[in-house]
Amino acid sequence: MISREDTDLGITVKKLRKAKGMSRIELSEAAGISESHLKKIETGARRPGIGTYQKVITVLEAEIVIKGIAGTVKSDCAARAQKVFMESTETQALYLVKMLEDMAEGLKILQIGND
Repeated sequence: MISREDTDLGITVKKLRKAKGMSRIELSEAAGISESHLKKIETGARRPGIGTYQKVITVLEAEIVIKGIAGTVKSDCAARAQKVFMESTETQALYLVKMLEDMAEGLKILQIGND
């Protein structure tokens, strides 16, 4: 199980991979990502999107659990957003993230202006 409480998802992925007795090559091929990309994930050099993690944890037969926010407006929105992301192409997901980041920045600017 991968939890939001874990501070480094890459280390968790590596531990799960080793526990399954898989090589980095085996996992990367099964997940449809390059071995070098997986190595960067495991070492913390790269923090990929949730879609990539989803591919990896599916192969590892693990789960992602976000604890401590269930039943909140934020958790409900996060669940809806995750559904949208998981149903989108990688290009669409990148576009959606950029939109969210731009909107979040705009909200910060509005908040500063109202202070």
